[in-house]
Amino acid sequence: MISSPPFRQRKIIGRIITAALFVAVLFVLIAAKIHFTESIGSHRLDNDVTSSPNSRRQLQMLEKFGLSQHTAHLNFEIYNGETGETLLSLGDENEANPLNNLVDSRAPRNAHGRETAFFFHIRKSKGGAVKNIMTHCFNLRRAEKRTSPESLTFVDGVLNIDTQTLAGLKKAQETNLVDSGLVDVIVSSYFFEGMMLFNPTHQGRAFTFLPHPVYQTQSLYLSLKKRYPDSFRRTDISQWVQSDAFTDNWVVRSLINQHSGELTEDHLVVAKIILAQKFVVGISQYPKETLKRLVMYYGWNEVNGKGFECMNHFLNLENDEDVQFEGKIERGSERWKLLSTVNKYDMDLYYYALQLFAKQGSTLFGRPYVDKDGVPIDFAKLKAQKDKEKLEAFLNSFHAGDE
Repeated sequence: MISSPPFRQRKIIGRIITAALFVAVLFVLIAAKIHFTESIGSHRLDNDVTSSPNSRRQLQMLEKFGLSQHTAHLNFEIYNGETGETLLSLGDENEANPLNNLVDSRAPRNAHGRETAFFFHIRKSKGGAVKNIMTHCFNLRRAEKRTSPESLTFVDGVLNIDTQTLAGLKKAQETNLVDSGLVDVIVSSYFFEGMMLFNPTHQGRAFTFLPHPVYQTQSLYLSLKKRYPDSFRRTDISQWVQSDAFTDNWVVRSLINQHSGELTEDHLVVAKIILAQKFVVGISQYPKETLKRLVMYYGWNEVNGKGFECMNHFLNLENDEDVQFEGKIERGSERWKLLSTVNKYDMDLYYYALQLFAKQGSTLFGRPYVDKDGVPIDFAKLKAQKDKEKLEAFLNSFHAGDE
């Protein structure tokens, strides 16, 4: 007669069976959820944007960047503001998609043809210093209007074409500025139109500096107040940001090319994915670290071996005297809360950019993640520990009475 296995052995077998059943049920639930999500998505959106392969690709992209899995989020459409006609979907992979004009930030250099750096210049984010540093410290050729009329001639080392206006960008496109080889970097505050200077065989490799939205708004207000004193004599910053003269969430709107109307969480998610996939992310609060990364990333060569000494010179000159005189808006104050609320999507994007800044430091530049004490974090070890604790908690929930 075969004896029954000892109690401890039966206990272990029971736990293994329970865990196996749990995994099987989990797979069934996941499959049902994916089916339900794709089904809902197909009813919410146009069929040409939500075919099954496209939906799966979008879910994979959302997972890749650690964002919420909502199928609709990536199906943001670029449309004609006058006719309402849908022009392109950011979920499309056809060559006409303007995002294909920019190389993915982690892609090898010149993998698909020629490349030129693209600096998306966000207002009040140390852009003036960055432009001077590129020109004088690393001898990079760029375009900026210096004299009238514009021309394909260099003035003080800068090509006399205006890439900071729509008219100038149109002229730059007509003259085929990118393919001309006259510039090493395109600088523009118009993300979409600047991106259209490139093409899938001569792509842009983008970077930007993100400022804190509250301080950026304050700096912009003080700058305009100084420039147009009569217009702002009786308008304080609280009134200005609630008026039609102010454009809220400027960075998100620029990335998704929607400069008017209400924004939603869907628009924010698209902006986050564009930022994560297409940009080397810089933070204006950390200009030296950002510039060191850009030098490594693009392979810029110092002028006379004094690039970083030169860089420090121009950064020291870039002080916001207006903000220093007025004093920064106090964190947590009523004005702070108002500016944060008005720019809530830019605020969310900024904090996401801080995460990207830390992540890219590791993935692109070999900077290790560290804890508050400066000790490198072993994420694989933490994940293994977390998974172990989850499994133990799950098993214990079924055998709480066992001894």
